[in-house]
Amino acid sequence: MSQWNKIKKTALTLSIIAASLTSYAANAQQPQWTIDNLDQPESVVTSIDGQFIYISNINGQPMELNGQGYISIANIDGKMVDQHWLKGLDAPKGLAVSGQYLYVADMQKLVEINTTTGKVENTYKAPNAKMLNDVTATTDGSIYVSDLLEGTIYRLQNGQFEAWFKSTALPHPNGLYAQQGELLVGSWGKGMNSDFSTAELGSLLRLNIAEQQLSTVPTGYKLGNLDGVIVTADKSIYVSDWLTGELFKLQGKERKLVLSLKPGLADIGANKQYLFTPMMMDNEVNAWKLSDF
Repeated sequence: MSQWNKIKKTALTLSIIAASLTSYAANAQQPQWTIDNLDQPESVVTSIDGQFIYISNINGQPMELNGQGYISIANIDGKMVDQHWLKGLDAPKGLAVSGQYLYVADMQKLVEINTTTGKVENTYKAPNAKMLNDVTATTDGSIYVSDLLEGTIYRLQNGQFEAWFKSTALPHPNGLYAQQGELLVGSWGKGMNSDFSTAELGSLLRLNIAEQQLSTVPTGYKLGNLDGVIVTADKSIYVSDWLTGELFKLQGKERKLVLSLKPGLADIGANKQYLFTPMMMDNEVNAWKLSDF
């Protein structure tokens, strides 16, 4: 059995367990639109002008260097503009926009794409990386990238891409979101097995950029095998669990399960109106009204 099939089998088992423990009142709402016929969509991010979304498509095994991965562009209303806007990637995952550039985590490299021309302008290699995963950008233009398997966070700053943070307290960092001098980091958990299940669920952490100090978000303690992390305009934090398909909303001292979806809920995105859920195992992206949560 391939590693990808092991992951899918584990995800299905965990989702069945989660379903038996969860009230499906969380799924009373329906998506506003769906984009289907994608190829393992892993991440969604909004363009700088807010008119489009970029979608990364793995299109193969999650760790396969096959050159078949690609980036799609769709309108904010869910109409596909160009499914294969940029081709030739390996297993592209996390996305971040900074100025006119789109940054893509693509296994052992960070790809910089000029969104005006649709061309790759730079490729930053991380030869010691195992699987670069999520990407986030700070207001000063620095780019941070997680390596889920190596347990490292990389930084691109002033043209230099290098390992920036590593700690035994954060063995498998995944989702990243930059805000106000810190990174919110979604941990996959501790004691990872070959099927990506873990001995201990992951937590949502804060990482002070200047001091490189970690602390746990109380409402995000041992929350799940965390993938996407976003913060919306009302300061709510949304976090996705890839293996169970659960989406949580953290606001103040409260934690709420807002959606119970299928396994493969990956790197979520949002604008002022919608929250976008890439469903990696169902080959689709859905948009949900934030006001429903």
